[in-house]
Amino acid sequence: MIGLVLIGSVSGCVPETKAGFDSPAPSKRLDAIVGASGLEDSESLVKLVEKLRSEVPTERMLAIRSLEVRTGTTLSYDHAAPHWQRIEGFERWVDYLEEHGIEASDIKDDGENTQDEPMEQDAG
Repeated sequence: MIGLVLIGSVSGCVPETKAGFDSPAPSKRLDAIVGASGLEDSESLVKLVEKLRSEVPTERMLAIRSLEVRTGTTLSYDHAAPHWQRIEGFERWVDYLEEHGIEASDIKDDGENTQDEPMEQDAG
């Protein structure tokens, strides 16, 4: 009986993680990505484009689907493509944002050097 009381009191002390694109909880990041498909602000649109560079395939997949819901296009971005193709797709999205008057230079020039990334070999 003491063990049950202890478990109940400990669970009440754990702070709940909020949903957000940068949340430490993976499920909360995914919630934010999915939730952004129903928003109309430019900030969340930029965050979705940023997620196209995520190391987590699920984040990339949900981000491109959310972008497709919001804009009607994927700009031929493939979340499962080799890294170099995903970067090309990401750059198309940055151009898209800029063409629509949304400041995107911060996400394009954040110090990531894609030339140092090894090119993935296609199986086959």
